[in-house]
Amino acid sequence: MKKIITLAICTIFIMVMLCGCGDTATSKEYAIDDSMNYSAEELSEDSLSDASSKDKALDSRKLIKEFSLSIETKDYDNYITGVRNNVASSGGYIENSNESSYSKLRSFTAVIRIPVGKAEGFTKSVSKDVTVVEKSENVEDVTEQYVDVEARIKVFKAEEESLIEIMKKASNVKDLLSVKERLADVRAQIESYTAQLKSLQNQTAYSTINLTVEEVEREVQKEGYWSGIWNNIIKGFKNVWTIITSLFAFLISAIPYLILISVVAVIIIILVRYFKKRKSNKK
Repeated sequence: MKKIITLAICTIFIMVMLCGCGDTATSKEYAIDDSMNYSAEELSEDSLSDASSKDKALDSRKLIKEFSLSIETKDYDNYITGVRNNVASSGGYIENSNESSYSKLRSFTAVIRIPVGKAEGFTKSVSKDVTVVEKSENVEDVTEQYVDVEARIKVFKAEEESLIEIMKKASNVKDLLSVKERLADVRAQIESYTAQLKSLQNQTAYSTINLTVEEVEREVQKEGYWSGIWNNIIKGFKNVWTIITSLFAFLISAIPYLILISVVAVIIIILVRYFKKRKSNKK
């Protein structure tokens, strides 16, 4: 009887132990799952923060953008007027321009500065209803140079403040002159780097558009193979006709000279015959 009771107690004890182990294992699993979820949340937040920091870094880059446009148009006067109005409405300005004419056809070249946010819209606007012969874009990243110049200005300004404090406490003339000399060098460096920074700020705030406009009698259009051959034949006939008309114009303009040469030649022939007859009569 005692053995049966002892065996029953041992069995109950073992069952209780097994239940406790199961609960512990379950709690551990839950703990592991929670920690895994928490880590995933942390990772997602970290990735989002990294992405946002990258976006901020991209937005903070200092870029110099330059566009080149070569345009052909028949409506030269209206186009140039439209370009000038477009520059004014975009908040930009024409840095320099030049206009010339050759063989009754005019050309216009200009360096135009347009705010960065409106540069692409400006290039699209001036490319409408004309023939775009050539178009290019160049981007230069000057972020490192920009940051370097800013850092140098800060360093030299800090040195300037220190030198001013030292100069106030200078006890003799030699030290005072030495500090003043160094202070003059530091201020010259500050002015130089400040000028560089302003130049970079202007270059990054405004895009440069190099515009070339040519006045043409006929705008160049894209053509197929056979139409290209036909146009070349037509051009050949036009060139021949141009040569003939040029020669005719040359002959017309040369008539006075030809008359003069003919008169001189006739006089020479008459004189030669006269002297020949005179010699023959003497003989």
